[in-house]
Amino acid sequence: MKRTTLAIATVCVTVAATITAFGAFLFTIPLILGLIADALAARRSQWLMWAGAVYLTATALFMEVAIFPEFVAELRLHHRLGGLGPVLVPLWIASIMLIVWCDVAFIIDAIKAGRNRMPPERRPVGVGDWIVWITAFLFTVYAFWLIRFFVGAYTHGFVQAGIVLPTLAPIVIATVFDVALVVDATRMRQAWRRSCGS
Repeated sequence: MKRTTLAIATVCVTVAATITAFGAFLFTIPLILGLIADALAARRSQWLMWAGAVYLTATALFMEVAIFPEFVAELRLHHRLGGLGPVLVPLWIASIMLIVWCDVAFIIDAIKAGRNRMPPERRPVGVGDWIVWITAFLFTVYAFWLIRFFVGAYTHGFVQAGIVLPTLAPIVIATVFDVALVVDATRMRQAWRRSCGS
């Protein structure tokens, strides 16, 4: 299965699986924007997809794995699932499997990209590139806004893995992504200056 097709399948199944989980489907937005930027041939759309996949793992996958035992407990107790359980459980299992599969595919993709590193080149900035940069900026604003939430939770004694990981992961992802974009832009600028000077 192609990387893009796998990412689209992961987004669709995860949205369907988390549609009842108080806006958890919003965790797929960075990956969706990465797919859009990739379709528009943005220079660093691949990086945005990687960041989106890591964010999806740290949030949606973590939530699904944490809540899944509750479905198992309900099944053991009542020998059946009530409400939307019969629909959601298969979707959650499929979502967990697809997120893990997508992560593995992106890791393999990153290793291949590292081996076949392309020299920086100067080219016109397109719509896809603007999507990557604006998403990086908005994701950074969102990630560092979460610090307030984390400090509030810490103050009230609610420091648990279920709060710490989804709060700290976006901060780390945003920082690494922003630094990588700035370094890449600097290298492109230097390569352009060298080409103009020669």
